[in-house]
Amino acid sequence: MENNHKLALIISYYLSRFDKTALINLNYDTNTQAFQEIGETLKVKPNTIKNMRDEFDPLHPNSRKGWYQRELRPSRLEVLERYSHFSEDALTEVVKDILRDYASNSSIKENIQTYINDIENDDVVKETSNHTYTTRGITGKKAEELFEVFFREGEIEGLTGDLIDRREDGCGYDFEMEESPFYVFEIKGLLVKHGGILFTDKEWSVAKKFGKRYYLIVINNIAESPSVTIIRNPYECLNPSKSVYTSIDVNWSVKSNQIFKN
Repeated sequence: MENNHKLALIISYYLSRFDKTALINLNYDTNTQAFQEIGETLKVKPNTIKNMRDEFDPLHPNSRKGWYQRELRPSRLEVLERYSHFSEDALTEVVKDILRDYASNSSIKENIQTYINDIENDDVVKETSNHTYTTRGITGKKAEELFEVFFREGEIEGLTGDLIDRREDGCGYDFEMEESPFYVFEIKGLLVKHGGILFTDKEWSVAKKFGKRYYLIVINNIAESPSVTIIRNPYECLNPSKSVYTSIDVNWSVKSNQIFKN
């Protein structure tokens, strides 16, 4: 994948995530104008910008369905991994940097290169394989909601009782049993029938620690007819491959003369 297409992915993610607000922030009146002018700046076809945006749409609560029929490709997942935690202000500045600096000389300056480092050139490999990869966001939240329903109905190996929600606690799993027997549950969602999943390093370490008390719950085919696959002790049952990501953070600096007037 050429660098201009990697930059286009970042901007397309921004357009999908912030939708009409993104157009206002970038001074575009319509989506068509945005696709046309961004495409001209990056030397990417306008329809490619649109299609890239549509790929991210299932993750965001806008009025478009997007390409919900298929999972995101690795390069798209890497954009999501890097930029999903950025605020609107921070990501707006990233996008403006890209458009301004690329328009000035069509070369990649150091700061712009940082934005696309480690976005892999693996789409060709991806398209020739039979694997798909899970997305997060809406898919993950829907899977977690479905898990709670399946659990209440006794479809998780007949387990019953109350669940404690640990999703915001950063403990390496999503739910745990309130009473004995003590089990923990990590939930993964797939839009389609088949696909791979991603564990964070924290999740995988906790899966090792808890062993048979750790359940992986994969809820697939969320877009049409959800079903559940249960894997107990995934650390022993599965053999994942490691991926290493370089994270990007934004800080906002304020000069001394703005604080101390005298």
